Amino acid sequence: MFEKFLISIGLKQPDYLEEEIVTDNTRTVRPSSENRFSNDDYTGDLKIHQPKDEVEIKVLKSFNDSHLIGPPIKEGYIVAVDIRDISDQNVRQRIVDFITGIAFISDAKMRIIHKDGVYLIIPSNMSLPSDERERLQTLGLYKINV
Repeated sequence: MFEKFLISIGLKQPDYLEEEIVTDNTRTVRPSSENRFSNDDYTGDLKIHQPKDEVEIKVLKSFNDSHLIGPPIKEGYIVAVDIRDISDQNVRQRIVDFITGIAFISDAKMRIIHKDGVYLIIPSNMSLPSDERERLQTLGLYKINV
């Protein structure tokens, strides 16, 4: 169990790859400007923008999806975790406890950005840019005191 926890938060590599991890059936919204380059002549893998200023959104449908949270946090992304689709309060509490643990281990800050179940994990040396907050509001993820 502890080994699975370390793997899920990205501190350990798995000995094998499970089929469900290999499939690209994740519910991830990548940063909006993922493939922005310096000019149109060069379209290699070099990205000149700072994608870590953009929020990576993870929509969880069950506790089994919680392994999706660790890698982007380890890479220094700001991550929004949406658990609004989970109706079981015990599962929701387990996920919130898990997110809290990841935030603590990663020295990150955790905030509630939607009272129905959206949490934001921000690396301690970063803040949420205003344009990203507006994007989250447009997506219906950022709604405080409403």
